[in-house]
Amino acid sequence: MSLDTLLERGEAFHEELGLEYYQTGAGLKAEPAFQAIYERHRDLTSEDALAVARESGDPALYEWIVDLQVGRSLASFDEEQLRWEQSAAVSLSGGDVPYLRVPAELANAEDREYRISLDHARARTAQAGLESLRRDRFARERELVEAYGHGGYVDAITRITGIDLDELARSARRFLDDTATMYGDGLRRMARRHLGRDETDLVRSDAARLFRHNRFDRAFAAPQMMDLAVTQMDEMGLDATKDGRVRFDTEERSGKQSRAFCVPVRVPDEVYLIIRPQGGHGDFRTFWHELGHAMHFASVPRNLAFAARWLGDNSVTEGFAMLWDHLTMAPGWLRRYTELSDDQVRELAYELAVGELFLARRYAAKIDYELELYRGDLGNASVQYVDRLSSATGFQYLPGDALLDVDPGFYSARYLRAWQLEALLATHLRSEYDEDWYRNPRAGKFVTTLMERGQREPADRLALEVAGRPLEFGDVVDRLEPLLA
Repeated sequence: MSLDTLLERGEAFHEELGLEYYQTGAGLKAEPAFQAIYERHRDLTSEDALAVARESGDPALYEWIVDLQVGRSLASFDEEQLRWEQSAAVSLSGGDVPYLRVPAELANAEDREYRISLDHARARTAQAGLESLRRDRFARERELVEAYGHGGYVDAITRITGIDLDELARSARRFLDDTATMYGDGLRRMARRHLGRDETDLVRSDAARLFRHNRFDRAFAAPQMMDLAVTQMDEMGLDATKDGRVRFDTEERSGKQSRAFCVPVRVPDEVYLIIRPQGGHGDFRTFWHELGHAMHFASVPRNLAFAARWLGDNSVTEGFAMLWDHLTMAPGWLRRYTELSDDQVRELAYELAVGELFLARRYAAKIDYELELYRGDLGNASVQYVDRLSSATGFQYLPGDALLDVDPGFYSARYLRAWQLEALLATHLRSEYDEDWYRNPRAGKFVTTLMERGQREPADRLALEVAGRPLEFGDVVDRLEPLLA
């Protein structure tokens, strides 16, 4: 197999797989066919393909072929999980709740006892239906990755991706220490005011309700999302649809994943943004996040190399997604694009910053937990999971989620690097184009020049080029402190 053939076949594979992920995840198709797609493109998972990728000298191509080889072996697990999620229901005394609707139900239900019962029932249902599947999947993934000869699973992922996972985890632990007081103060204030509870008496399902911010729902009606996105991007000199290349799927549909996602099918010509609205500000933030992904993929020139259009460090596209979704937290953005009063803006911006710290701290704890998970015994994960996540977030997590709340391949590392990249880019944009850079066409042009690169440079190299310094959590802290003052 030649390198040109490998790249041509790779593009065809990603287009077919992307369409399958879109149709299945959006609830347009009940039966996933990932295995069949891998089988039609089995030459991409051959030893010949791996040799060509290795000889190319491009680390992104080597990582890609490794991912494909691992992905082919794990496709049956992923299919089975999707089928289960689409058909499963959580049983309560008041009736069944579709499994994929539980997140929305937890966020919108006012009755705390009901939320706790539903979340425990969800965890029991998922544990019974998915835990053994997830355990087998992770064990198989670890076995496959370690077979490439780069040492244990953690060392292998570090070598293949170029991300030093242990160093990132160390900096994440420092971030947890540096933000403990700031986060604790914010959580205490919000818990007492909105849940009537002490911050030491919070459980996982309380987070869904606490960070729902339902008091502000009138300012964030779902039908307004797309029009507002078009308006704001237009003020930046950008087209939110990228001349129709970005396609929105916002309809309510049985079988549709509760978690919003973006799927590039043909880069840059066909990119789908899928969201299942749950109500309020969270929908806007999620929509802007996926819009960041979609506009990134749709901005890449057609003549750019395959690796830059499809592959590379996903910390970069996650960074652009966060750059967009963090706009919806900015006081100036809220004043300009909503009808909230100044007092409401201050209140919401504060609470959104607390919620952002919750998410960042959650992922800082997740990478620490996942390092122990993959280096240890999968059967003893629950104690470590509950300890790490509960301590970092202030909410008591459930042991049954220990193997469910893991993104394979240390994707948690991509999110953490994305937080660092977003904070660095936002600081640069404010410095160069003022606080309201989000309505400045010159800022829009600058961001576009970065997005047009695809993921040619990893996040750490992009940071050095833009700001002349490395990725660090200090930028994240500096970004949030003014909002929490």
